[in-house]
Amino acid sequence: MAASRDGHTEKDKDAASKGEPTTSEPPAGKGGATSDGTVAGEEKPLPRYEKVALDPNAAAKAGPRAFIDVHKYAKKKNAERRRVRVRDFRKLEPWKRYLTIKWAIVFTVVGVAFMALACMSMHMSAENSRAHYFDPDSASTQSEISAANDLAASGNATHVLTGTYLENVSTIDLKNSEFTTTFLVWFKWNGSPDLDMVHHFNIFKGTIDSIDVLSEEVNGDETYQLARVKVVITKNFDTARFPLSSQQCNIYLESEYKAQDVILDPDLEDSAVNSSISVSGFTVRDVSWAQNAHVYNSTQGDPAVTEAPVTSEFVTSFMVTRDGYGLYFKCFLAMYGTSAWVLIMIYICGNHRVDTVGMIPGALFGTVSNIMVGAALVPDALSLGLLEYVNVWGIMTIIAAALAIIQIENIRSEHGRKDEPFARFFGRVMFVVVMVLAILGNIVLPLGAVFA
Repeated sequence: MAASRDGHTEKDKDAASKGEPTTSEPPAGKGGATSDGTVAGEEKPLPRYEKVALDPNAAAKAGPRAFIDVHKYAKKKNAERRRVRVRDFRKLEPWKRYLTIKWAIVFTVVGVAFMALACMSMHMSAENSRAHYFDPDSASTQSEISAANDLAASGNATHVLTGTYLENVSTIDLKNSEFTTTFLVWFKWNGSPDLDMVHHFNIFKGTIDSIDVLSEEVNGDETYQLARVKVVITKNFDTARFPLSSQQCNIYLESEYKAQDVILDPDLEDSAVNSSISVSGFTVRDVSWAQNAHVYNSTQGDPAVTEAPVTSEFVTSFMVTRDGYGLYFKCFLAMYGTSAWVLIMIYICGNHRVDTVGMIPGALFGTVSNIMVGAALVPDALSLGLLEYVNVWGIMTIIAAALAIIQIENIRSEHGRKDEPFARFFGRVMFVVVMVLAILGNIVLPLGAVFA
């Protein structure tokens, strides 16, 4: 039927004249409204049941089909939000229980084994270090002293009373394997006026920076000399428990005269230490004094010498220990931050369906770069110890977090939304396991160094 210029057919005009509704619509672009209530040229709204499917309150107005869609949607959302609790663990499918237990056991066994091996290694290193401490009562020391005394008796040696007053320990330089100290030393003897002890001694493994003679007196047959000495002494420090290690520092004052000529007797009554002595980052304690002897293993090519020379020594010994945990936290502060960050990533991945594995490389870089902080404070050729073990523990924490996140995403990709509650449960379990192990390791390892 032909349409008129206004877009209506003849039938529409007859229906309009009789008061009946028309059946046709104005053409598009004329601004008229269509039968569904929209203006021509506008996008039509979604069918009513599709809108109601997202709005449960409108189910009663939408009819049976919309009610079914709403019911399915709500059922699916409730299934995703349903939480698997610990008390429901036995009700899980066997593969779910196996997967959860397997990864928890793997992380725990590896972590505990590493902590045990690290603590054993630090204990063995501490025992080895203590075995090289100077002990005046040890069999080897007493044997050398006896050899020196025998030579002194055969050569009618002069006995020189020797003592020290430890004034200051200015530096303990672990990086360059040396320490610097200043002390007063005095010599007192009878007879032998030709002796000049203040200018005839050296420091074993040390370099004398300065000697200031403060007093030199001769009273009849007795000679007394007093000097202030500053020395730099080389020492191989124990770095296996750095930065929580303690060190024994020894000042071996050796006579340049042979044992058959001079024996240094310790002045234990007057030897002392400055009560206000201090060194940055350390506490000085357990200062002691003792006699020792040095038996050379060579005649030094002297044709007049038939036996290896022996000299007498006076030893000043003291211990230095860290005066707090400030340096320890400085060495590992960045690693603690990255460990906390990866724990947050496990939590987010397990509870909010966010794949956080892409954030792992940044945390790993932060932990690896943190090693350089402590490495700058110790010698380049160092043994494995607390510094390395704690940093390796941080790397292991990041690797464990990455494995946990990958496994959570694997559960979601293979089993879809139906196992979303289990994926979240698995994420919570891994979060707790990794967090507990991370905290435990950062407590056990430093304590293992302190009590080694």
